Amino acid sequence: MVTTLMQKLFVKASFSLRNEKGAQSIEWIALAAVVLAVLGAVATFFSKDENVGNAVSGTLSDVIEQDYR
Repeated sequence: MVTTLMQKLFVKASFSLRNEKGAQSIEWIALAAVVLAVLGAVATFFSKDENVGNAVSGTLSDVIEQDYR
């Protein structure tokens, strides 16, 4: 009886340890968190310098206008 119970517990525990259903989701969430952290750091760094923002905005505007001409 005890042996059967221990075998059942072992099978359940080993299945739970091998189950990787949520592992890929956690990896994507971690990757998104890293990307957001990097973007936040870049935005904080460049928020103090308005010249960089204006330069990027101007360059993007020029690229968009050239595509439609």
